Amino acid sequence: MKPPTGEFLDYPVVESTQDVAKESLLTSTPAGVIFAHHQAAGRGRFKRTWESDFGDSLTMSLILDQYADHKEPWLVGMSVAVAVAGVLHAQLQWPNDVILGGKKVAGILTEIHPNAHGARIPVVGIGINLNQEQFPESIAHRATSLKIQTGKTFDSESLAKRIISSIENAPEPDSWEYIAPAWMIFDKTPGKQYQLPNGEIGAAIGLGPNGQLICSIDGETTSVLAADAIFG
Repeated sequence: MKPPTGEFLDYPVVESTQDVAKESLLTSTPAGVIFAHHQAAGRGRFKRTWESDFGDSLTMSLILDQYADHKEPWLVGMSVAVAVAGVLHAQLQWPNDVILGGKKVAGILTEIHPNAHGARIPVVGIGINLNQEQFPESIAHRATSLKIQTGKTFDSESLAKRIISSIENAPEPDSWEYIAPAWMIFDKTPGKQYQLPNGEIGAAIGLGPNGQLICSIDGETTSVLAADAIFG
């Protein structure tokens, strides 16, 4: 996979690296990576908040203009997820959650924003729980950090640069066929419960030919695109 080509911009604090990346795209020389030591208003899929204290998380957004107007942009995020899982020695759950010890340690958010010329550019946000030792009671049953799992303290900037370097070894997101062999090494999707937009709960069976979720609802099989389902 082609890594970001623009500059690595390092911020002490931002509201959201995704928002800074969106603004950068409208300039004449967009950045390649927006990195922040702290996000005051980070977000995940479906506008969920990403909670962390200063220095506890890795937060960055990759501006991947080489994949402008990609016909299946969710595959770009899934390929980045493969790179992250490889660096963290973790597992993946569709569409882009990174799992350690059965709990979520990182998430990847893929958004599409226009650049100054109107091309649609994938912006992939990466959030990793690094040095948290505990979580709010509401998410403690499903969230973890690298420190909890390994007992070690991590430097966010050095880990960020390791991930960026590893992207060159990730599969090209031209089609799910290219990504699938690498994704399946890390896949922990089957059996996961998902809530669909209509409120129904589906049990994951696996992934389909375009990287979509295949799940069972009351014994019937259905497929769900990356933008249509939320975790139950």
